[in-house]
Amino acid sequence: MKERDMSDLESANPVAADGDDKLHELVGQMARAARLQAGEERSVEAATWWKRPRALLPIGVVSIVALTGGAILIPLTLSVSGVQVEPDVEIPIVYTTDTGVNVSCREQIFFGEPSERDEADVRIAEFMRTHDWTGIGQRIYEDALATPIIPERDGGTEPGFDQASFSAAASRLIEAEIPASLRGAGEEEGTVYSSATDCTGELHR
Repeated sequence: MKERDMSDLESANPVAADGDDKLHELVGQMARAARLQAGEERSVEAATWWKRPRALLPIGVVSIVALTGGAILIPLTLSVSGVQVEPDVEIPIVYTTDTGVNVSCREQIFFGEPSERDEADVRIAEFMRTHDWTGIGQRIYEDALATPIIPERDGGTEPGFDQASFSAAASRLIEAEIPASLRGAGEEEGTVYSSATDCTGELHR
């Protein structure tokens, strides 16, 4: 992720304000899943994340839950403009923390309405559906530990910054799995997709 994107994500951290700690922690956990929220006030910020703004979609996550140990899997619902959509791929994110806690969560990815996809979208969506994602969760976790987001000012909580670090690592590593040969002419990184997740970025629990 670019330095500017890091700064935008950090400054938008919902746990930075004073108030009820438990409430702020919960909001922080949900920030990753709702990073592309509906509303014109967020469209400019979101445009800095994606290279092709035409495909920006407001995402609504109805079910968000952190899965650890033997927790029951709860359906993760992804909706666009209030309409539930079927994700193109659901990536299992599984890792073990440095304290021995097993964490399991998911990342759902949607490339937009089929009629609005270009050839690169179709190729990449098919690749991601059939790709072997084994081990991606542990690599995301280790990358988040190695490249943490460091606050530039006082405020916030450790779980909030862990969440931001994990989110940034997930974006980098998932994007890095896509072969350059599948991208459209002139495209390098920054493939446009919308996503929902129930990962809360647990790093040290």
